[in-house]
Amino acid sequence: MRELAKKRLNENLKQSVKYLTLVFNDFFILALIFLFGALMFWYAQAMKSMPTSLWFYKPLTGLLLWMPLLTGHLVTLLKDADMQFLFTQDERMDEYLKPMFNYSLVLPFILELLLAGILFPFATIKAGLNTPSYILLILTLFFIKVAELDIEQKNLYFGQKIKFSWISLAALLVSIFTTYYPIIGFAIAGLFASVKRNKQLLFDWRYAVESEKARKDRVYSIFSMFTDVEEKQVTIKRRKYLDFLLPKSIAKENPNLFLYRRSLLRNPEYLNLLVRMTAFAVLISWLVQDWRWALGLSCLVIFLTVYQLLPMATEFDSNIMYRVYPIVRDNRGKDLVKVLNLGLLIQWLLISVFWLVLLPIDSHLWISIAVLFVFTMIINYGYLSVRVKQQKIKRKIKR
Repeated sequence: MRELAKKRLNENLKQSVKYLTLVFNDFFILALIFLFGALMFWYAQAMKSMPTSLWFYKPLTGLLLWMPLLTGHLVTLLKDADMQFLFTQDERMDEYLKPMFNYSLVLPFILELLLAGILFPFATIKAGLNTPSYILLILTLFFIKVAELDIEQKNLYFGQKIKFSWISLAALLVSIFTTYYPIIGFAIAGLFASVKRNKQLLFDWRYAVESEKARKDRVYSIFSMFTDVEEKQVTIKRRKYLDFLLPKSIAKENPNLFLYRRSLLRNPEYLNLLVRMTAFAVLISWLVQDWRWALGLSCLVIFLTVYQLLPMATEFDSNIMYRVYPIVRDNRGKDLVKVLNLGLLIQWLLISVFWLVLLPIDSHLWISIAVLFVFTMIINYGYLSVRVKQQKIKRKIKR
């Protein structure tokens, strides 16, 4: 069972590396560099001006350090077929889950260490924590994560399931209180770890397989924000609150316009991408608090939005009904540009409104809004039009 676990972990690592290579492409690395630079610039400037030893600094430190604990759920890599072929291996599942448990700790521990290093100046200088207390706080959060994964492992066996939400809430309260008394965190985490063990009972195969499916779907959802994921099953659903963006009568509607508009509004990959990128632009604008950085990073976000929506150009090429119906496909590139233009205009409008709320209003801000609008139009009618034509040419060459 241990060899099977190692084999599956190696396969999962290869798959993750493949998608991470696509996610962290040149454009995204550039965006991360700009974002990290902007955050560090804002952090350094804020440290000079913010007052010291306010009452909420210590709870805020605990809350921020608790956030990496939200990552790293228990990895099991169990499959549907295991319910038949491994059904008799209940007694050896501990041997299988041990390397999985250790693997699940890697990501939250790395994120915790990185965030702890970034927050160290704030915690020690502004929040008033001494270095030994800060280190003890980090160790407490590590112990809480180990206890949480141990409970997830126990839940894989028949018996009473412990709700994760209660554990997360307890971890939040612990991280706040351990800012003052770290020993309390060890005590509460130990209490969770000593919960009644279900391991004497039979392994709950169906629950374990469904939990792993849900975990992998969350991972694939993150990867699908940046690239196509073959393993992810896309669920198309209607969103009634967005029906006003669709035409009331389709008798005179251009078929390509209608299809692309419906796809943008109902395909979670495209709609969620547009929403997340808009929220991302608003967030970094609020963090940097400078119209220059806000303008540059928002332009980058809009460009990355268009770049990641390019697969819409060939979305219906493999749809047999789209090819059978008498739909004129010569100008569908222009139709896609029209649809995305509406989405980008909404994105520009939302970013501009939040700029007026979050940033100091002056002449520079109004000029930035105008420049962002011009950039959006150039990207949509310039860059997007060229890339759509290139994708159509490549499609013909492959055929």
